[in-house]
Amino acid sequence: MLKRMIHARALIALFMVLAVCLMFSQIPLLSQEETEDETKPSELFKMSLKELLNVKVTTANRSPEKISDIPASVVLITREEIEAYGYKTLAEILENIPGLYNIDDYGEYGANFGVRGFWSGVPNDNMIILVNGVHQVNDMWSNYPLNKITIPVEAIDRIEVIRGPMSVIYGNGAFYGVINIFTNDNSDGPLSITSASAGSEKTKKLFLRTGGKQGDFNYVLNASLYNTYGIDNPLAEMMTDPSILPSLGAPVDSRTGGKLENNEKYLNFSGTFKGFSLNISFNDVNKKFYFALPSTSNGTRDHSNMTIVSFGYRKALSNILTLEGKLTYSHSKDWYIYKFLFDDFYGIQLLSTNGIEVELNSFINPSDKLDINTGLYYRAVLDADDMYDIPSLNSPSLENNYKLLADNNYIITRSLFTQVTYSPFDRLRLTAGFRLEQTPKYKLESIHTIGANPPYYMSGIYDREKIEFIPRVAAIYYLNDHNIFKFLFGRTINRPSFFQNTQNALDPEREALKPENIQTFEFNYISSFSDTFTVNASIFHNTLENLITRIVELTTEGNYKSYSGNAGKMVTHGFELTLNAEPIDYLRVELSVTYQKTKDQREGYENIAAAYSPNWLGYVKAYYHTGKFTMAITGNYVDSMETFWDETKVSPGNPKGSRIGEQTPSYFTLSANLRIEDLLTNGLYFNVRCSNLLNEEIRYPTTTLNSYLDRGTLGSGRTFLVSLGYKF
Repeated sequence: MLKRMIHARALIALFMVLAVCLMFSQIPLLSQEETEDETKPSELFKMSLKELLNVKVTTANRSPEKISDIPASVVLITREEIEAYGYKTLAEILENIPGLYNIDDYGEYGANFGVRGFWSGVPNDNMIILVNGVHQVNDMWSNYPLNKITIPVEAIDRIEVIRGPMSVIYGNGAFYGVINIFTNDNSDGPLSITSASAGSEKTKKLFLRTGGKQGDFNYVLNASLYNTYGIDNPLAEMMTDPSILPSLGAPVDSRTGGKLENNEKYLNFSGTFKGFSLNISFNDVNKKFYFALPSTSNGTRDHSNMTIVSFGYRKALSNILTLEGKLTYSHSKDWYIYKFLFDDFYGIQLLSTNGIEVELNSFINPSDKLDINTGLYYRAVLDADDMYDIPSLNSPSLENNYKLLADNNYIITRSLFTQVTYSPFDRLRLTAGFRLEQTPKYKLESIHTIGANPPYYMSGIYDREKIEFIPRVAAIYYLNDHNIFKFLFGRTINRPSFFQNTQNALDPEREALKPENIQTFEFNYISSFSDTFTVNASIFHNTLENLITRIVELTTEGNYKSYSGNAGKMVTHGFELTLNAEPIDYLRVELSVTYQKTKDQREGYENIAAAYSPNWLGYVKAYYHTGKFTMAITGNYVDSMETFWDETKVSPGNPKGSRIGEQTPSYFTLSANLRIEDLLTNGLYFNVRCSNLLNEEIRYPTTTLNSYLDRGTLGSGRTFLVSLGYKF
């Protein structure tokens, strides 16, 4: 209770600081000028808040649109903002987007973000993540795990976040929107960077960027090496009964140090020549993690890599018609080496996928009042394999087991879409669109061999071939130059992945999984009272049905179970409020508050609070930039959270089951950054970032992945990162 009161007072104090700043700010007249189609990155730092609303982004409709004209809630994050706040990782950037919150359960995929009151056990499967417009999907899970998207923050030129159902344009998985990360912006001239960083938790990073332009050929190359020892916390502080640790194969004084180590290599190349484009990315990650049991020896390890190659061509055939095509190939591989229970434990797992993607889009603009975007989409998972052999658990079902796509079978997603935007008069902009999407049936196989016994073979069919109709409608009303109202409705789906279907289609005792779906109503209001003060507010109502939940169990007999199921219906309603202010020259302040309430609509669960759904989120950001110096602070608040409700944990006092862990308390973290440009010579910069300055305890709720940590997993305490770099 005391901690909650302290956090509440901290938020009130931050509101008061912003209010005082606004009282002393001047309110100049609005500029009537609009920015050009292409805005240089360096100009964004100098723009007024009013002018930023007129910046054009490309993600929402795959073509440039002003933020104020996009039928969605939009967040734009620039290179200048990333440098000012000193964000260390992509995860830190995402934590400072309204409505997003992180839960780190020490799993192999790292940060897993909830959005607007909903968190999935499948890491980041409810927002699509693009890099330079290219999908970064992992076909094994149909998700976007950050250990497959290890982009160094120094490589990021800008991030466009389009929130709300975006499946009409982007298809399956765009539950809560799209995040597009750009690393290839040379519009301000080629930028080359070299930097080195070191800090807490034995963190080290090297980064190199080189960019160039030769006639019509434009290129950017980003490369980085990143190593960290990881969080070092005692397991005993995450358990109500640490005395059981020896029975799980770990000493009572076990710590996470060295068993959450992470080593990353990243390479990204982007090139354009006239209308042609080429994007190549490769990442290789050696990450240690916890899975079902405490890690022992040198730790459980995931060696993963992902390669994506994409060719594109865009051509304006006339003032009315533009065509675009894109062909993408992706390959993903994970090699798990499990280490728990005892030092010579043996267990391995290999996950591998290959896929291709084809996109054809047309942009038709017959007049200033009418825009039509239509296209075809095709993605095929050519092969997918899940092999595991864990004999040390003494469970025959875990030995020499293969689950794979049958020969001549592919997981195909095919769709067509159309979206029309029409302005019957200057103050009204209407958008309507639909997408037809289908996944034909495919065959799965399981081959199980133990020693010299003949193989045991099983097959199953995923046969939900229904053509899904995905609609979207929106209206934008411009009351005047200062006030914009957006009315938004959309529906989207998220089909079960290969991994999820192997757990169910190959098990005759389990029902076939249905696609998840979400229906969203949102009212968004943008107001620019002046060049120095803007408001962005949203009221939303989401209905989620057929949610897919993953359960991980290790029985007392040593049998491992992992399965998925449709978990019913949930309803979320809430609001978001973001204020931006420039109270004095060179000082910018941003304050965001989100309230969300999620209810489980299953019969008998109406009075059980939804798991992993904080009611309140908030952040404050402020930076002062003048000359060579930038000073910044960021504060983040995350409310308390409940854990998964397990129906199998029935007892006389809990006939319907109970939670798998304790409620985690709310927390508020404060971070600071200092950056000095042109130190000693032009282009040389120095940056020092302190995260969790007050050393606040961060406790993430227990998940089924590591249910023995029933008090929740601990986040990082106070950490520092010092960087020295050179821009040229």
